[in-house]
Amino acid sequence: MFEVALLASILSGGLCGILGYYVQRFNIVTLSFSVAHAALAGAALALVLGLDVTYLALVFASSFALVIGIISTRVSTLERELISMGFFSLFNAIALLMIYMSTTYVLSTASISVVLWGSLLAITKPKVITLLGLVVIFSFYIFMFRSQIDAILFDRKLAEAEGIDVDFHILITLLFVGTAIAFTLRLTGGFLVFTLLYNPVASTMQLIRSAQRQQLMSPILGAISAMSGLVFSYILDWPVGATIALISSIILISSYIARIVINFRLVRIASRGDGS
Repeated sequence: MFEVALLASILSGGLCGILGYYVQRFNIVTLSFSVAHAALAGAALALVLGLDVTYLALVFASSFALVIGIISTRVSTLERELISMGFFSLFNAIALLMIYMSTTYVLSTASISVVLWGSLLAITKPKVITLLGLVVIFSFYIFMFRSQIDAILFDRKLAEAEGIDVDFHILITLLFVGTAIAFTLRLTGGFLVFTLLYNPVASTMQLIRSAQRQQLMSPILGAISAMSGLVFSYILDWPVGATIALISSIILISSYIARIVINFRLVRIASRGDGS
């Protein structure tokens, strides 16, 4: 069981890490944040209805990703952000209401832990196989549209002028985000799943300026965060989702500190050079 969970953590951490890179570069962080909480609302509703947490979370996350992706193409950036945060509040309210409405039996079982902070026991081989398939599909998508995606990353306005359907690629990215979050939720819990999308790429951007290296390092840090959090949670008997979030946050804070130290040393070197 632990080996299965370890493989799932590597796959989910790596996938969320690379997706987080594209989320940040496409400037859809807020949208992805709302998609994550749509998955949480779906998972909480599954508790009340007695359905599979992952698949109802997938329905909610994917449906909302499709809807908000289409809406975002028809409104301004400010309106998009406001709408997204409005949905974020709605999904949070739904999730908490569904948890409150859950029966005493549900609240006393491991089901609730999957929604709140993840669980080692919730990871199964079929879910790992699905995660692996998702990694393969996303890798194939990036390979097939590499030139278009690189053009968007370089200059979105220029890519649109060249006839590239930017909105299509943003929508596809959101759908991948929704699917990845739905299957990662069982490991991290719904309230913490977004940390694997944000923290690895934020850490990478503090340490590396090259876009190509950021694409490589973001999934590596994501996989390291998830795997390390899983191992420490197993050793210390801590909630796995909270431990993963803690590890990834420590890496992020350390990267900020490292960046400050590096900049300070560069300034000192430059000042010495001017003095000479």
